[in-house]
Amino acid sequence: MVAALTLLMGVTMTSCLNSEGGETLYDGYFLAKVVSGSALGGTSFQDAGGNTFNASYESVMQVQANGLNLSELEMAFIYFKWAVDESGNVLTPPNEEATTPQTYEIDLVAVQEVSVEDAERMETMADFESSEYETASLSLTNLTGLVGNSVKFDFYGDDETLYMYVQWLLTNGTEEFKKHKIRLVYVNEEITPDSKELKFYLCHDKGDDDGLNAVYGNWYCFRVQNALATFRSVTGKDPAMIKLSLYEDSGTTGVLPSSRTDYTLNNN
Repeated sequence: MVAALTLLMGVTMTSCLNSEGGETLYDGYFLAKVVSGSALGGTSFQDAGGNTFNASYESVMQVQANGLNLSELEMAFIYFKWAVDESGNVLTPPNEEATTPQTYEIDLVAVQEVSVEDAERMETMADFESSEYETASLSLTNLTGLVGNSVKFDFYGDDETLYMYVQWLLTNGTEEFKKHKIRLVYVNEEITPDSKELKFYLCHDKGDDDGLNAVYGNWYCFRVQNALATFRSVTGKDPAMIKLSLYEDSGTTGVLPSSRTDYTLNNN
C-alpha cells in the first residue's frame, strides 16, 4: 500500500497555541499507533513514518488518572511536549533531516481515543441497500500533507488501515452518542476478475437520534486487510485505486443528500 500523504509526523507538527504564561501548551500532535501500553505507565507510540515516541511514566499516569487506560487503545491522537532534563534541555531533539525512523522521549499533554474497527463485508448490493446502515449524513475533513497535497482519507503508513477525520451531528448527550454507528463496508459482488478499484462505503447510522444541536468530530481508523485479501484472491493483484463513497453533508446541516460523493486514492 502506498500512502498519498507524508503526514502526521510528530517531529514536524508544532503548536502555535500559547498558555497565559506564554509557554506553548504542546510541541506536537499526531495520529499515533499505540505500540505498547501498560496500566503501570510504560507506553510508547509510533507515527505514520515509523518514528517511536516513548512517553514518560509521570505523563502517562497523569493521562490515565483522567480515566483513559492507554493499554486498551490501538490508536490515539496525542498532544505532547518534548521531554527535558533537569536543566531544561530537550532529551531527544527533533531531527527533521533524518531519513530513517527515530526514537524520541516525550511527555504526554493530552490523549484522545480513536475508534479502530474492521471493514465490514456485504455479499451483494441488495444486502447493503437493505441494511439501513446509512440513515444520516457525515462530513470528511481535508488531510493536508507536508508538501501541500490533500486527500480525504489515506493509508496509515505501511499498515493496511485507512484513516480519516469524520464529523456528524447528534444530540449533545452520552446516551444519544451511543446510538450512532460509523461503519466502513465493501460489497463482495462488486469485486470481479477485471476490477481495478476497490470501493468502500462509509456509513452513518444515527439510530433514533434526530438531534441537530451538536457536531462531533474524531479520527476513525478501519482495518481493510480482509477486503484487500478478497480483492487479491479475485483479481490476482492489488487494487490500483481505492474509492470511498458516502452521503456527505459538507456543511454539516444534517440533511441526507440524494446522491453520493466519491473520493479516490491512487494505490500505485
